[in-house]
Amino acid sequence: MQADARKRVEELFEGALDRPAGERAAWLREACWDDPELHDRVQRLLAAHERAEGVLEHPVDGAAALLLRRRETLARVGPYRLVREIGRGGMGSVFLAERDDDQFRQQVAVKLVPPELDSEEVVRRFRAERQILASLQHPGIARLLDGGVAEDGRPYLVMEYVDGEPVDAYCDRRALPLDARLRLFCTVARAVHHAHRNLVVHRDLKPHNVLVSREGEVRLLDFGIAKLLDPASLPHTVPVTRTGDRLMTPQYAAPEQVRGGPVTTAVDVYGLGLLLYELLCGRRPYELRGRPPAEAERLVCEVEPPRPSAAAVLPPDAPGGPAPADAARARGTTPERLRRRLAGDLDRIAMTALRKEPERRYPSAEQLAEDVERCLAGRPVRARGDSTTYRVRRFTGRHRWSVAAAAAFLALLVGYAATATVQTQRVKSALARAQLETERAEEVTAFTLALFEAGDPRRASGDSLQVSELLRRAEARADRMAGRPAAQAQMLDVVGRVHRQLAAYDRAQPLLERSLALRREAFGERSAPVAESLQHLGELLYVRGRYDEAEPLLRRALAIQLELLGEPHPEVARSLAVLGVLRQFRGDYAGAERLTRRALAMRLALHGEDHADVAESLNALASQLRLQGRHAEAEPLFRRVLDARVRIFGEEHPEVADARSRLGLLLVQQGREAEAEPLYRAALATRRRMLGDEHPDVSLSLGLLGSLERRRGNLEEAESLYHEAIELGRRSLGSGHPALAHTMNGLALVLRDRGRLDQADSLYREVLAIRRRALGEEHPAIAMTLSQLGGVLRERGDLAGAEAMLLRSFRMRRKLLGDAHPHVSESAALLVSLYEAAGRPEQARAFRAFVHDTVN
Repeated sequence: MQADARKRVEELFEGALDRPAGERAAWLREACWDDPELHDRVQRLLAAHERAEGVLEHPVDGAAALLLRRRETLARVGPYRLVREIGRGGMGSVFLAERDDDQFRQQVAVKLVPPELDSEEVVRRFRAERQILASLQHPGIARLLDGGVAEDGRPYLVMEYVDGEPVDAYCDRRALPLDARLRLFCTVARAVHHAHRNLVVHRDLKPHNVLVSREGEVRLLDFGIAKLLDPASLPHTVPVTRTGDRLMTPQYAAPEQVRGGPVTTAVDVYGLGLLLYELLCGRRPYELRGRPPAEAERLVCEVEPPRPSAAAVLPPDAPGGPAPADAARARGTTPERLRRRLAGDLDRIAMTALRKEPERRYPSAEQLAEDVERCLAGRPVRARGDSTTYRVRRFTGRHRWSVAAAAAFLALLVGYAATATVQTQRVKSALARAQLETERAEEVTAFTLALFEAGDPRRASGDSLQVSELLRRAEARADRMAGRPAAQAQMLDVVGRVHRQLAAYDRAQPLLERSLALRREAFGERSAPVAESLQHLGELLYVRGRYDEAEPLLRRALAIQLELLGEPHPEVARSLAVLGVLRQFRGDYAGAERLTRRALAMRLALHGEDHADVAESLNALASQLRLQGRHAEAEPLFRRVLDARVRIFGEEHPEVADARSRLGLLLVQQGREAEAEPLYRAALATRRRMLGDEHPDVSLSLGLLGSLERRRGNLEEAESLYHEAIELGRRSLGSGHPALAHTMNGLALVLRDRGRLDQADSLYREVLAIRRRALGEEHPAIAMTLSQLGGVLRERGDLAGAEAMLLRSFRMRRKLLGDAHPHVSESAALLVSLYEAAGRPEQARAFRAFVHDTVN
């Protein structure tokens, strides 16, 4: 502590002691209202002074026991060992802690009410914070992990430990440019919006409560003074904020907080505006430290701060932030370039969030984030500068008795006129872009409507047009748009995607490829339309089983989207989701899970729980858990997806059929065939009604029913279903598709069960050839087929051939899946059986030990 700061603490401590004990807290709040850290230091000294007096009033052995108990409490709470204090605020101390109860090891953050603040009201508010955190489940909010009561009766809560630094320090230390800072800000704003949707106002948003990890993940912390907009939703009484009891950090308080007015979500919108202001220019809008309370209140409630662009070039000795050269350097630019970048949209966005009147700010944190995202994407923002009339009214209201009002008013009008002149060219440019997009969208939309009106039997005199005829007309219309590449590319993209949905993949691919080529020529490689075309073409190649061709297109699309749109964004989430599923089909289950969880977190932040995209990501995650053998984790997710899709789409929809099929597959793998059958049959019926008899999803359903009948021992029925599925799959997917190989693999199992070993052997080898072409030499599906082929060779008496196949399968599974996966133990058990039959007990004993070790 510096000498001046130490002297100030001592002065305040002595001043408090000169007052009666009942008046000290109020006096100290007033004296330190603009410096919470100073308040905390003096408060701790006063608390220690009071504890010392209490100790002298008790016998020495009682005092010693009290001190030992407090020391022990600080050493451990529940199953957590406290390592060191990492933070302290008005509502509690935060410790880095480790769980060490022999269950598992985990680093966490433990928040504990300090002994000197162990009052009934503080404890009630602490418990309210615990309940609030329990209600907030969002990737941008630090998670509540546990909670309880320490041995001395004080409550504690356990949160995820974020090994990070405040968002402003994180950005400055890495010299992050403005775009990267704005993307981090949007993540914070969407986390705040999630809290608002759960009726929670944080009301203490500041850089130290927003941490960023080394991996760039944002976490919103410290809901210690949060307000619940619906206190009745908590199971216990929440402390009521009394008039005049202003819970806040003054430097980051909204005008209505400073005045003691009602606290609404607008308080957090203002707090986000303050955070955005600092991230943009490196300064706070006001410098309140050292000012008397009345002067500080006037600044916050009445004085308009400089726009960020103006604050970025304030003189180096101006209070409240670094010198312009230092702030610009931390953003990878120069002061003048920073000023030009901030002027305009970013100024308007920040100043809209910081308006004095709550009703004139952004209506929600989400809309603030959306405006920042529009700015990043080069689209017009919704924020508008204050009108001249409003500015004049505000100015004259503050200076009605000043002779200089007229001169200031004139200067304001001149400045406004100059701004309007500068903006003229920007407006013209924006209008030109908007006209191009409108022309493209209206062309496609109008023709699409015309197509479906022509195909509507209520409008046509005869039979309605077939979908194929509608699409033929659409392609012809696209050919006539040669002079308008943007509209032509859009039409080709739409028609190509419709063909893909109809499983007409050969028709879809050339259309999507033409659309991509046109967009590259019209917009350039690093553009949003090109990213969209890359994504759509990559998705088509993925469903065709051409994974090596699909992945680079999808990764290129993601890179462009991240550069132009940032995170979170729906298109970025979609690309992550498709790449996750692609990695799943390529056998990289861990990589698939990482991508899918990232897409899921983004979609939850963007859309909330009940959304089709969220259900899609949950479905993919559940499938990846199933493939890793984590059935207990997968089942509730599959059921959650099914419930969500029924709510969103209704009972009769292909997405609902997909959810039923995937849940049924998991149940079959658990031996619960009776539960799976109605799901399988309902899915097949829906797919036939909605997609027709020639769609590949119908082939998938027939194959699943074949596997069900095989498990029941109905081999003749199973073989019939498999043959029907394979014939349909060859027509709709082609003979080399990996999905068809899965169905053929099932038929080979039936042939083996029926004793037709030669046919099974031949079919397994055909499956291996297809899978190797599509998936490479090493893949979990290839390991499974090798294992099954080894079983056929053993039954044919070829023990050497069986051993070779089973060993290759075992080694591949260990490498790809890890020893804990049940398929690895299954391979080891097959080798035990083979070696016992061959009279080789030493080898059998080695693999039996492996099975024992992995199972136990």
